[in-house]
Amino acid sequence: MTWPTPNLAALALALVAPLTFSACATVSNERVRADVSGTVSARLEQTVDWNAGTPEDASIRTAVDQMLRDELTIDEAVAIALINNRDMRATLERTGVARADLIQAGMAENPVFGLEVLSGDVGTVRQFEVFQELLSIFTLSARKNLAGKELERARLEVAQFALDLAADVKKTYYGLLADKQSIALYGQVLDATEAAAILASRQYRAGTLSLRERAMQQSFYSQSALQGAQAEARFAVDREKLNRLLGLWGSRTNWVLPERLPDVPAEIQTGEEFERRAMTERLSLAAMRAEVENAYMALDYGRQTRWLSVLGIQYTVDRAEDGAYLRGPKIVFGLPLFDQGQGRMARLEAELKDAENRYAQDAINIRSEVREAASRLNAAHGLLKHYRSAVLPLADQVVGETLKFYNGMLVGVYELLNAKQTQIHAASDYIGVWRDFWVAWADLELAIGTYLPTPAASGSTMQEIPDAADPAAAHSEHHHGDH
Repeated sequence: MTWPTPNLAALALALVAPLTFSACATVSNERVRADVSGTVSARLEQTVDWNAGTPEDASIRTAVDQMLRDELTIDEAVAIALINNRDMRATLERTGVARADLIQAGMAENPVFGLEVLSGDVGTVRQFEVFQELLSIFTLSARKNLAGKELERARLEVAQFALDLAADVKKTYYGLLADKQSIALYGQVLDATEAAAILASRQYRAGTLSLRERAMQQSFYSQSALQGAQAEARFAVDREKLNRLLGLWGSRTNWVLPERLPDVPAEIQTGEEFERRAMTERLSLAAMRAEVENAYMALDYGRQTRWLSVLGIQYTVDRAEDGAYLRGPKIVFGLPLFDQGQGRMARLEAELKDAENRYAQDAINIRSEVREAASRLNAAHGLLKHYRSAVLPLADQVVGETLKFYNGMLVGVYELLNAKQTQIHAASDYIGVWRDFWVAWADLELAIGTYLPTPAASGSTMQEIPDAADPAAAHSEHHHGDH
């Protein structure tokens, strides 16, 4: 059967095709990921590339294995986490979801075709209809703008997640190095207290030491052994935390660390400019700003369309049994008698106020986080200076002077061992502050939202710790023996 009418399918396609196909000309998924990579790379001062594939790809495996081959540096740890952590990869897919929403937002509603055949006493009537919903076409630009802003927000949130992950890796890495140094120091304390406990037992058996004194030395040894075991347990826990952050398992967990924490800068500068910088650099705040802008756009879009629920055009062709045709257009629209968009508008207004308040509070929180991290950083730096200029040198001096008295037989071996234990405990406390400095540095970078170049280091930050077991051994061999 022929229908002497225009090609309605072609007519409908011609109406919506320019708008619909323009949605396909959106940014590619690779471009979105490259934008996120560029944002993160600029703030970490190291290259990040997520277009290489999934963590199972050969290129990723090769890169990770290469970085794990020698001592694991902090930059390598961050790089491995960003390309190998599965949570990071899963979060990255949020940009794909937002991009898909942007594509969908640029699509008009499909035309609806209908063919109806009615038979009766008067014969058969055939009716052909095509209906095109117009509201989605008229609002296409607004919907694309909303979806584009959502894609921007998703891009910023993914980049912020990457920076959060990098900060977690850095802080865990610094903690591990501090644990490693502490274990070495506790080993010296254990050697010293063990030597003292052995000597005390010998002297007690010889009748030259009281039971009380022997018990005290054995107690010191037991406490030192407990502290060493706790340090090793803490190291094992922190190591597994870093394995999780790096996405490592199996033989890849056998990486090795440098011997000690990085040197501390001689001077640091913190001030109000960091707060101002955070207001422009912090990606989480930029994401919140995009959410507020999107809420404004959604409210404006809602106001423009609140009176329209259905709007479309229909073209109908009827053919009677006698061959006569009836044809013509029909406008279809919804009449807002009951639903005038009151609930939808109230929701949009509430969402806008919600976004505005959260944005304002986020800005306040970020300023506070910057001040807090800067305060901790300054405090740790001041404590480190005090340790280097006073605490550690005085502990060295006490050991040196006590050794002179010991050699002159003016003090006993226990006084010398106690002086060395005090010296080592001071060094252990120093390592804790050393770690706190770099953790605060990582927190300040995260609070500001970008990498902070490290000033010149102050040189050697660790004092030499003498072998704590030597005095007791020398005493047992050359002074007292088993009397």
